[in-house]
Amino acid sequence: MNPISIILALLPILLILILLVWRRTAADIAGLAGWICTLIIAWLYFQTPLVNTLWISLSGLVASLPITIMVGTSLLQITIMKETGAIDRVVTFLKTVAPGDRVAQILILNIGVGTTLAALGATPVSILPPIMIALGYSSFVAIALPSLGYDALCTYALLGIPVVVFSNLVGLPVQAVGG
Repeated sequence: MNPISIILALLPILLILILLVWRRTAADIAGLAGWICTLIIAWLYFQTPLVNTLWISLSGLVASLPITIMVGTSLLQITIMKETGAIDRVVTFLKTVAPGDRVAQILILNIGVGTTLAALGATPVSILPPIMIALGYSSFVAIALPSLGYDALCTYALLGIPVVVFSNLVGLPVQAVGG
């Protein structure tokens, strides 16, 4: 593959990262800029017809609806928790369990609560940042740590897929195949 093709394919991702991290642009604006950049590169460099790029975009929009609904409901949940004072109770609890030990607070929140949320089908990335901000962390840290923890959970879950598929293929239990 042509190195220019690789660079141009990665350009929208780099644009979004630059806008989010260095320019501190809102995520929706950065995403829109990345999408427009992708459309332009696909149309002009890769010679993808403009109509196809729009149909592909619509297909991606439809495919992402379940995630959008999940994130939307978790944002609703965190809003209700904020309004009812539940976030303040969680923060108070974390401060009493690990007073002054910020590492323990991070581990309890991101690993313990994050794993539980992911197991229940919620997104820790949309629920944990307001709690971490209430604990006194910066916005960047409050978003970055749950993102890293959630990525690890997703990655480990994906690593199990080949084992499950192989165990079904050979007719052995997962434990035997894993051993």
